[in-house]
Amino acid sequence: MHTNSNKIDFAGTRKRYLQLGRSAVSIIKGKIEDQELFSQTDVIVNTTNAQLDLGNAGQCSKVISTAGGSSIQAECKLNYPRPLTLGDVAVTTSGDLKSSKVFHVYLPKWKQKGDEQNLETTVTACLEQMEMLSLKSIAFPALGTHCLNYCPYKVINALFDAVEDYNNKHSTTVVENITCVIFQEQMYQTFVSEAKKRSRLLAGNQKIQASGGTKYLNTNIQILVGDLVLQQADVLVYSSPHNMKLITGTGLSTEILKSAGSDIQDELNRMYNEVVECGTFAVTDGYNLRCSKVYHGYLPSFYGRNKRPERVLSTFVSKCLNKANEHKAKSVVFSALGSGMLRYPNDVAASAVIKGIQAFLSCTWTCSSIDNIKIVVYGGDSNHSKIEKTYHSELATINSVKDTLNQPIPRRGTKEYFYFKYNEDPRPPTNWSFFKSFRTIKDWSKERRSTDPPKKVQIDKDTFESIKQLFMKTIKNPSAKIKSITRNENLNLYLKYFQRCQELYRKAIVNGPCKPLAKPVLTMENLNCQMRRVLERDINEVYLFHGTKQDRVKVLLRNGFDERLASMNFRTLRLGNGTYTAEEASLSAHYTEKQGVRTMFLVRACLGDVFRTKDDQTLLKRPPCKKMCKKICTKHDEFFDSVLGEFCPREFVVYEKAQCYPEYVIKYTL
Repeated sequence: MHTNSNKIDFAGTRKRYLQLGRSAVSIIKGKIEDQELFSQTDVIVNTTNAQLDLGNAGQCSKVISTAGGSSIQAECKLNYPRPLTLGDVAVTTSGDLKSSKVFHVYLPKWKQKGDEQNLETTVTACLEQMEMLSLKSIAFPALGTHCLNYCPYKVINALFDAVEDYNNKHSTTVVENITCVIFQEQMYQTFVSEAKKRSRLLAGNQKIQASGGTKYLNTNIQILVGDLVLQQADVLVYSSPHNMKLITGTGLSTEILKSAGSDIQDELNRMYNEVVECGTFAVTDGYNLRCSKVYHGYLPSFYGRNKRPERVLSTFVSKCLNKANEHKAKSVVFSALGSGMLRYPNDVAASAVIKGIQAFLSCTWTCSSIDNIKIVVYGGDSNHSKIEKTYHSELATINSVKDTLNQPIPRRGTKEYFYFKYNEDPRPPTNWSFFKSFRTIKDWSKERRSTDPPKKVQIDKDTFESIKQLFMKTIKNPSAKIKSITRNENLNLYLKYFQRCQELYRKAIVNGPCKPLAKPVLTMENLNCQMRRVLERDINEVYLFHGTKQDRVKVLLRNGFDERLASMNFRTLRLGNGTYTAEEASLSAHYTEKQGVRTMFLVRACLGDVFRTKDDQTLLKRPPCKKMCKKICTKHDEFFDSVLGEFCPREFVVYEKAQCYPEYVIKYTL
């Protein structure tokens, strides 16, 4: 059973929790008179005789009377002159003790089967008294196990039954924390064993409720409330101490050690003698656990040195799933990572874990062996219902993404397809590798600040070779050498480009697809099919070259092109004031540096309906209207979307900055 990291550990012994409604039942090993315990608890329960003669009652009563001082006995005599009966609760102040109150109860000896009901009656009476006094926390001794002959396992189960029944009848109870303090080791182990059985029962009930899960692509994702060490799976994943010494951790790491046995620590010792890197994990066998492998992860705390710990967590989840896929695992179970000692806010931790799962599945769903992923929220955590609810909220988000990704796409060129594209949520292109298309641009942008620079991404080998071949074929200079090709992944800039493309689809709904060019664009003929496939031919989307000076590269990558500045750079512009692109690298090379390393963009351009001309038209500030007015038209509302200068070589011009996106950056020398 796990620990709730927000609670205090007494006498070096980890608290163990079982959540029953709004009340968390804890079992600790310690003494009922422990002053540190009193400082954390509103009420201490004292089992005594009917006459409230504390000094002549059992061991618990004597200890409390001694530690609290004579004022407790005096208060009992003053306020309770008559003997107590079963179900009575005598309430006094705590004297020198640090708790707020002491509840004195009378419990008759166990004589026959059925007397354990006395325990439930006593516990219920204490809870009702707490409700009347608006008190939140209470500590019980091992009721009746010393001189009253009650069986320990019946005592703890009576406590569980009474608390569960009380919560079922009082769904808004103020009682939050119920602690059972056990001094004797064997009895402590008995109480813990019964608590684990109850935890398994609760986990089993939760499994039935959550058995359907959420189907994302080919994998079922489930949120369960239970205990990780009791789960059966190919791989278990949890957050361990950074030094991989399980005994030095709190909560789950010590449970892993106890359940798996010492062999798991021996294997860790053989592999990791030093601190491992943050965000990585060690892999061991499962030993006595119900799994084949255990991934022991080292994760940053939320308030540590790492500036974006949620990114580390999300990447960690993806790495674990990739490794599990290498191991041919079919089922992977995660603990609710970050929700304990690492102190992540519930929504941040849940979001990071689900994003990590999404990232893995979206990249590998056609070749993944993993059929089932579970996230186990510990049922003994007093905060477990909030954590569970947060994960389900995140799964609702993944459901909406899944539905969008899996809905059938109409056939290209049809009006249904144009409606589909016009209504589509803006997403990164499918060929991007950092900002992946399984999430919307809006969702990606939630994690980024406006001041964050665009991502400069290394491209895959096939894309590199395709662009290199196109460049070398059209640069017309055998001495050209490419130094690097990177992809510019700029969410804000691409969003504007995406929205401009949607405007063209809106026009296509009425007018049909844009008329293709009579002579195909040279760049498109020389790129591989993988790069051509990501473009939309219905709106004449193409790749084209654009050359620029080195000092303008950064601002163009961040802010895009600005057609208003074109006239500032050149005295005369053959096709007016716009953004110029070319299908041949040799033309764009004229606008780069004259020596040293030069820069050229391979841009996406949605040309739409193209106006073709063989003449200079230096006064253009936007494409001509479709009625072909000689001067700038102010009468008609149908215009071309771009202009093609059929010179030698050809030039393509757009007059809105959003109509071009600088996607690839080519560094080269001549």
